[in-house]
Amino acid sequence: MTHFSVDSVTESLRQEGLRITKNRRGILECLFAAKEPMSLQEIQDSALKFSGTKPDYATVFRMILLMEKLHLVHKVNLQRPCSYYELRDPHKHYDHLICKKCAHVVLIDIPCPIGDTEQKLAKKYGFSDLSHSLEFFGTCSQCV
Repeated sequence: MTHFSVDSVTESLRQEGLRITKNRRGILECLFAAKEPMSLQEIQDSALKFSGTKPDYATVFRMILLMEKLHLVHKVNLQRPCSYYELRDPHKHYDHLICKKCAHVVLIDIPCPIGDTEQKLAKKYGFSDLSHSLEFFGTCSQCV
């Protein structure tokens, strides 16, 4: 995928045999508009703004599972009771800072701090397609 957009992801999903309904398109558009990782419930609620109708929870769940399988979304560990997801642009890397008090999430916008280590680990232990999720937990400047 050379250009990461709603249309390119829609095409990837169509190639997997998924029919793109108004609700599914709404889910995609809400994921592209998201500023932070979202729970399935938040995705369901937000998709309403984009599609005009609220997709049922099962539709959101199945779509996120398929997108995770296709490496189009990934689960983010926020140390909360439910799972959170965000889009996974193949041209970007995703690590996060998370405030322990207000739960604000910041996407770290620097080159991966452990990219070289990841490659060394893959080589040493014979792994391929190695990836990681790195989250730092602390207190943001607003909560200090």
